[in-house]
Amino acid sequence: MAKKQKQAFVVTVSGEHGIEKVTRELKAKGFEVDQVMDAIGVVTGSAHPADVARMRKIPGVKDVSSDTPVDIGPPGSPIS
Repeated sequence: MAKKQKQAFVVTVSGEHGIEKVTRELKAKGFEVDQVMDAIGVVTGSAHPADVARMRKIPGVKDVSSDTPVDIGPPGSPIS
């Protein structure tokens, strides 16, 4: 049986643990890191949905949420 396709996630990191350490742990749990935003304590990337429960147990991880794309359109476009 094929493994489900990876999905995009946003991981919020607490200030109690260094974001670099948390990022290493996320990678070890199968998270493919796209961006580390140290200033706001967020790591973005993708993982298989089955890996999310393990990622949430990492010390320093406050939240793991699905990343939903947002498109606000070009300036001056009509409001929908």
